[in-house]
Amino acid sequence: MSTTRTVDRVLKPVLYERAGVPAYWMLDAEEATLTVFELDGDRYVERAVVTEGKVFEAEVPFPVRVEVNRSVVR
Repeated sequence: MSTTRTVDRVLKPVLYERAGVPAYWMLDAEEATLTVFELDGDRYVERAVVTEGKVFEAEVPFPVRVEVNRSVVR
């Protein structure tokens, strides 16, 4: 795993949890996926894994609609 991927998957979520950031989205360009985490108490829980060609709608941290495709995640 590259250093950037390690930071995105390991370090950032811990820092954001501590800061109380309500949601953390991780885009994976290699897999063309969006993984959505939301705070549940003081820990992130995975709420969705959205694959290429699918649409995700969220209310947290604000209302948004995203279609995942390779052009979005690159």
